[in-house]
Amino acid sequence: MKLLGLRLGEHDSNITYYDGSNVKYFKPERHNQIKHFAYNDIFSWLESSNILNFNLNEIDAIGVVLDTYQFSWLEKDDPNKLYTNIDIPFEPFTSLKCPIFKIDHHYAHSLSSWMLTESSSTDFVLDGYGDLYRSCSVFSNNKIQKCFTLDEMFSFGKHLAEECAGTLNVKGMGVDLAGKVMALQSFGKLNKEFNNHISQFPLEDSKRIFDINPFIKAVGSKIASKHNFLDYVRTIHDRMERAFPEFFKKYAQPQDLITYSGGIALNVCINTQLKKQFSNLIIPPHCADEGLSLGCVEFLRQHFDQPKFKRDNFPFWQSDVAPMDNPSDKTIRETAEELAKGKIVGWYQGHGEIGPRALGNRSILMSPEVKNGKSIINEKVKHREDYRPFAASVKLDKVSEFFDWKGESEFMLYSVKFKDKIFAPISHVDKTCRIQTVKPSQHYYYELLNEFEKLTGLPMLLNTSLNDNGKPIAGKAEDAIALLKSSELDLLVVGNKVLTK
Repeated sequence: MKLLGLRLGEHDSNITYYDGSNVKYFKPERHNQIKHFAYNDIFSWLESSNILNFNLNEIDAIGVVLDTYQFSWLEKDDPNKLYTNIDIPFEPFTSLKCPIFKIDHHYAHSLSSWMLTESSSTDFVLDGYGDLYRSCSVFSNNKIQKCFTLDEMFSFGKHLAEECAGTLNVKGMGVDLAGKVMALQSFGKLNKEFNNHISQFPLEDSKRIFDINPFIKAVGSKIASKHNFLDYVRTIHDRMERAFPEFFKKYAQPQDLITYSGGIALNVCINTQLKKQFSNLIIPPHCADEGLSLGCVEFLRQHFDQPKFKRDNFPFWQSDVAPMDNPSDKTIRETAEELAKGKIVGWYQGHGEIGPRALGNRSILMSPEVKNGKSIINEKVKHREDYRPFAASVKLDKVSEFFDWKGESEFMLYSVKFKDKIFAPISHVDKTCRIQTVKPSQHYYYELLNEFEKLTGLPMLLNTSLNDNGKPIAGKAEDAIALLKSSELDLLVVGNKVLTK
């Protein structure tokens, strides 16, 4: 069967196509270089057929996640249905003979981790909100075990992105604001009195946790200043880091294999606390809405009892433009030499990563020992806020030598403490670092780390995404070259070609 999964909505449209043997993924923001791009009608996504090489009339089934309020022809959602057959009253769809399923937003999230696990005990989904304004859903055996609406459990991500970001005057696109506030909260201080007050409330009582009035009373001010407000954000964030594991324990055992997705799963601080208590926790790199079309095709596969999909080369499944060649040993060695000299390197290899994190194919790299390295990249390459941290790529077999961490962190979704020496360019204000562990199977990137280690004794590099502020990760070599020309990148490696200004 040929299957098509679609996420159409107000942001981050994405498409997954299964051609009967391979899964192909397309996120148009990489193609057109418009961050969080969304198709604004029911037809425009068809341009992807040329990129993914499919004929709509040959598709056997379609699964779609829609923002229902945008499409008036949809029937009102049934809260008891995780999917429903729909008729689309517009050409070219009226001529199609294949079934079309509207799939519940959270259900698609819960199914989107299929390439990482054969099965799970429980699937948690927490985000801004999904269909029927659900902020949280807990699934077991493909059935909803428990769900909460915004009225029942207000979304932590929505609170950070709206109330907190607005008060702190954080700028940017709405879907990015929660992540920026997550970085900023580390600059605040824990207010003990307010913390004692909110610690009595579980995650389900999030509105009482977020209520600022007890905080204002604690600081003795009628109006919380911006400075004090950071303390408020820090304190509620600390409570969330404890409340999430408490909530998960109501539905899963610490030894269970569980998955966790939704936009809030990008919060590395909460993730770290969850991982400490749930060792078998799985969070996909596409945990936010970029993973919904992957969940759609998995629904179709299960619904029609099709064989399990191949998982080769995951997560490098972007249908973007890959270089014609790969870096030679000589190019890798010379790139490592430039990095050892303190140069800033753009690294564009193979196909891009699924999800918002650069994982070694679309990266900006630098030595973690460069003096003022964080400021240099923020000011002169990424052109972004100075409070935003960078991550580190570190060889898996060496991670525990430098960080308080054992095991994998493949997708840069955990924030961990340094052991002894702290490297300023990759250290956040709270002395943590978001790490990506790299295995030998990620051949060219691992070899680059190897060569850099031979020269410096350090098996790690600063790693951030290959893009300028406000732009998506480079989807074509031309996008990377434009960044080289417009910033203070020292060199760019595209396949086996080394480019300089």
